[in-house]
Amino acid sequence: MKKIFLYITTALAIISFNSCSDKDSITEEADREFMTMFRTDDNTGRGDNDPYRCQVITVNGHNNSVHLYWYGVDDCAGYELKWALQPAVSSGLASDWENPDNIIKDTIVSPDCLDMVINNMEYSTDYRFAIRTLSKKGEGYHSKWYGYGSGRQWAEYCGLTTGNRYPVPEIITQSAPTKTSVRIYINPSYEDAVNNYTESVPNEFDKNFEVKDGKFVMQKLTVKPSSENPNAPVPDEFANYELSEADFERGYIDIEGLQESSVYIINVENTNIPVAVDAVYNTLSVRTDGEVGDPILITHEVTPNDTLSDGTTLVDISSYNAMRLDEVFTDYIHNNKLAEGTIFELEGGKAYYFKNNMSLSKGLTLRTRPEDIAAGKGRAKVYLGGLWKEGTTVKSNNFMFGRQPLSGENYTLFVKSLEFENIDFDCPLAEHFNGTSNGTGNYFINMYSNGMAVTLQSFTIKDCSFRRMIRGFIRVQGSKVKQFEHVLVEGCDFYDCGYYDNNGRGYAWVAGDGAQPKSNIFKDMVFRNNTFYDSPRTCMITDNGKDLDWPTSITYNITIENNTFVNFSTCSSGRQIIDLRYLPGGSKISIKNNLFILTKQSDDDRYLYQGGADIRTINGSGEASWDISNNWSTNTFLTSGQIFTGNAFNATKNSFGKWAEWNVAGASELEVHVDNISPEDLMTSPNPPHKQSGTTGSINTHTIDNLNGLYFKNTSTVKNSKIYQLGIGASKWRESVK
Repeated sequence: MKKIFLYITTALAIISFNSCSDKDSITEEADREFMTMFRTDDNTGRGDNDPYRCQVITVNGHNNSVHLYWYGVDDCAGYELKWALQPAVSSGLASDWENPDNIIKDTIVSPDCLDMVINNMEYSTDYRFAIRTLSKKGEGYHSKWYGYGSGRQWAEYCGLTTGNRYPVPEIITQSAPTKTSVRIYINPSYEDAVNNYTESVPNEFDKNFEVKDGKFVMQKLTVKPSSENPNAPVPDEFANYELSEADFERGYIDIEGLQESSVYIINVENTNIPVAVDAVYNTLSVRTDGEVGDPILITHEVTPNDTLSDGTTLVDISSYNAMRLDEVFTDYIHNNKLAEGTIFELEGGKAYYFKNNMSLSKGLTLRTRPEDIAAGKGRAKVYLGGLWKEGTTVKSNNFMFGRQPLSGENYTLFVKSLEFENIDFDCPLAEHFNGTSNGTGNYFINMYSNGMAVTLQSFTIKDCSFRRMIRGFIRVQGSKVKQFEHVLVEGCDFYDCGYYDNNGRGYAWVAGDGAQPKSNIFKDMVFRNNTFYDSPRTCMITDNGKDLDWPTSITYNITIENNTFVNFSTCSSGRQIIDLRYLPGGSKISIKNNLFILTKQSDDDRYLYQGGADIRTINGSGEASWDISNNWSTNTFLTSGQIFTGNAFNATKNSFGKWAEWNVAGASELEVHVDNISPEDLMTSPNPPHKQSGTTGSINTHTIDNLNGLYFKNTSTVKNSKIYQLGIGASKWRESVK
């Protein structure tokens, strides 16, 4: 086998192999045909310079075709190819690739065929491809499959992502659905579509869609169940509904007879267009209403062990006394008996865990049972992985906004509300930067790079704690549109987070995609009454510093008030609280009543950096509004009389001070006031523990079990301070002072 593998390795630079005929040393395994490979940079090393690489191509102006190339094997019987959507087979498990339900197509080509063009695929979709060499001797002699890799094994898989669809006119919109019906408004007017178009690229509606007498041509409306509930019934009338002139004159269609608490996909299409992905206009995802019942208590039952992702190795997690939650919430997503907005309660003082990423495409509330909080049992603890390692890697996971698409799912997910309350989140084995290697790449909530477009009405996190969320807290990514109507993070504690690398980088506490100008997760974002303790990250709020051509409808409204920051992102310079280098015109940023502290033990030799804001350009209208006032700091580690070592709020370059006249409280309030009190005089144990540079273990990694000892001292010095009298910072640290 080693001889055969060496032969293939040295032959990769050419299109055709010669068969090995060394029958004297052939084993049963070696009797197989040589395994061909798709041509990718991983086995050619030529990148885009290889004209015969597997790639997405443009056909008839549309970039949703792929051209596959593979290496030839002499004297074989042919090649078998199959492809699937990335989410269905990304595990790399043979069982997923061999499940017919996951495969889009399985086909065989002749031995002289070394390439294939696949046209009319879904737009903006991740595909995986697999291939094997067929033997003239029959099934038992075919080569192994190339392409089953999970994606971590870069040389063993071939994945391609088709391009975005051209701009699509918004022809249909929806009313608020009832339990069994929804009204679909339909407007085929070409003029209205052009007037309502806000993207920066040309619409080219007349080029990509059939227009007649000033109206887009369409003949049919279809309703089908979403993959979340594939068995939801569809009334026969609306499965393939023929549109009439009366429908266009009325301007709407009432779709009735739907199942409650179910998701339906609604399209209108032009049957003159033979290609399905080009025949439809904008797609609607409708979740029918349902009756939210009483809160559901998830009774704690310890899961003593678990298996690794390959399903074979047993992991003993009995020491955590934790219950697995994956199945509970996977069932909820697909269960039409449980309406969106269902409240799930955990037992106070008990531990629960998720083994895998949990996609959140249906609104819910997860909280500790209020009666347990009132009885002093404490919060429930939820582990986002971090209970074991797979090899040397911590098995961590995150919540995920929305989900990955399945075939044909090129639409927006609408989620009413996600709420988390009174829970301690942790990832116990998550690792900080260790002096050479980056830390665990986990978040509290992330998004798949190919995730579906999401509109989220409300995202609320209240009275929770977060430990060991190393790389980031809230992150969205990808080219699809993300619209968050309201985000509130209130009364939370963050510690042992960050330290992803030596410079305290990773992703921000909140990171926008920086890619899609129609996205806006900052429409109404509030951080109030939280404590951030010695947890470095890139910054607090960022859209990744991208200069996007935002439509006029996109404005940011960010509020940061009554928070306590102890050593916020101090590992290196250039780390700001606000990092929005390019801001949409008309935006508003409010920063009020916050407490900033820089402090360390006497033998802690690190430098304490502290940045304020990086804003360089106001786009669109060129105007914005600041509401910055009554922010205070203690009196240690000041630079030029302020807590900020760079980019202070009142700096006249690349900060709020560049437009000081826009601050509603006046230019002078941009400056953070200094109270005449030290961190040690104000609070008990404010100095983070530490390890000195050069010692065994992490460099400048400061870990702490809890923040129970961090509170204001009950002294006259504290009571006479402005910080105390004006109610600055998070309220919890003042509550013990009488």
